[in-house]
Amino acid sequence: MKRACRPLPCSLAALLLVAASAAWGQSVNITSSPNVVGSGARAIGMGGAFVAVADDATAASWNPGGLTQLERPEFSLVYDFAWHSEDFRSLAHPELDGGQSVSLNGINYMSAVWPVPWTLAGRNFVLSLNYQRKYDFDRNLRLNYGSGTALAGGNIASLFSNIDYKQRGQLAALSPAFGFEITDQWSLGVVANFYQHALLPDNEWTITTDERRRFMINGATLPSSWVHFQMEEKYRDFQGVNFTLGTLYKPNDRLSLGMVYHTRLCADAEYTQTVRTTVSAAGFGMTTARRPQEITFPDAIGAGAAYRFADDKLTLSLDVTRRDWNDFVIRDPHNRSMRRQVISGVTGLPNGDNPIDATWTVRMGAEYVFVNAAKPKQDYLPSLRAGLFYDPEPASHRPSTPFGLSRGDGRPDDYFGVSLGAGVLIKDRVNLDLAYVYRWGNHVRQDSFGMYRTSADVDQHALYVSTVLYF
Repeated sequence: MKRACRPLPCSLAALLLVAASAAWGQSVNITSSPNVVGSGARAIGMGGAFVAVADDATAASWNPGGLTQLERPEFSLVYDFAWHSEDFRSLAHPELDGGQSVSLNGINYMSAVWPVPWTLAGRNFVLSLNYQRKYDFDRNLRLNYGSGTALAGGNIASLFSNIDYKQRGQLAALSPAFGFEITDQWSLGVVANFYQHALLPDNEWTITTDERRRFMINGATLPSSWVHFQMEEKYRDFQGVNFTLGTLYKPNDRLSLGMVYHTRLCADAEYTQTVRTTVSAAGFGMTTARRPQEITFPDAIGAGAAYRFADDKLTLSLDVTRRDWNDFVIRDPHNRSMRRQVISGVTGLPNGDNPIDATWTVRMGAEYVFVNAAKPKQDYLPSLRAGLFYDPEPASHRPSTPFGLSRGDGRPDDYFGVSLGAGVLIKDRVNLDLAYVYRWGNHVRQDSFGMYRTSADVDQHALYVSTVLYF
């Protein structure tokens, strides 16, 4: 559906509108790590290396094959606080230099676990119902941009622009899970992740761009050259389902091996774009377009190993996960431009223009439990955790030149992280956990603006607080 108010003349104003709208490519801009990460302060405190551990109420988000390790009904709740910052540097446009930040908080995970009180052929079954916030989209950018061009006769034409970019929203899933034993050493699990607007109405996000431009010749503002451009993009009615399959194998009491597979998420969304343009002395124009879109998030496969030492105090774990970002696409069959009917969710470019490499995430973690062997019953069981991880983000990695960004090799941006955590089990009934995570990337996001030698240093801090109640 399209409608227009008083149309702008086909003149400089129309050209300015095209230039402004082209400055921001349509893509799904995820603020949090786009790679598969589960939930829970305990697991996060171990660096997220939890595929081969998965022995608490958050198992459905890491490896549902571990659900059969849970012997009592449990309820878990995880809340997180996050602060993300981007510090941009630009050789071509130093006016872009500066920091941008956004703060986030909310329920990260919630679950209820019920071990079925009967067995089948002597094998255990466990059911759970889970809520997990998968992706955050909140982002703020406030930019000042200027450029100059030499004209004939020694004149200088200049453009000055103030841009305010905001993105708000999230994606969460409601996930029933089922774990069952195959043998005493081997178990399987499956999770169905429902991204249904009727169940989770907050599954939507909005992108707003507010830009004010003025043009000057030799330092004097051109009459009628003021332009106010506003664009709002909304993704609503997000509907999709994917599955998580997991297995856990324990060849002995000390070693455990796990694998998990997250299928593709193929979802439908209602996309609305509203563009408002005001040009001084030329008038006001507005267009609104609404059309369905299909968004595909790629699948991922992960494997992990964990070893618990003989005194049951120290556990070490390692996870590796792969995700193919060439499959992250937005299909827009009603787009008038045939080349833009399928675009990359990473770059906003037509799919295939710049192939994107897969990312390999590596996580290592440790947990030390202060067990007092002299006491047969532990009223208070404290623990400490730590982790390291390499968590790259997909990128085009287009090299910058004085004439813009050229075709890239698709290498990901490098991000690293560390985590620390602590917990205490109280009278075998209540578990309280706390984790802090610091994730950073230097000289990343160089294709954010398509300008020569422009990149950002990213710092992300997060605090997770969780509790598990045993019944």
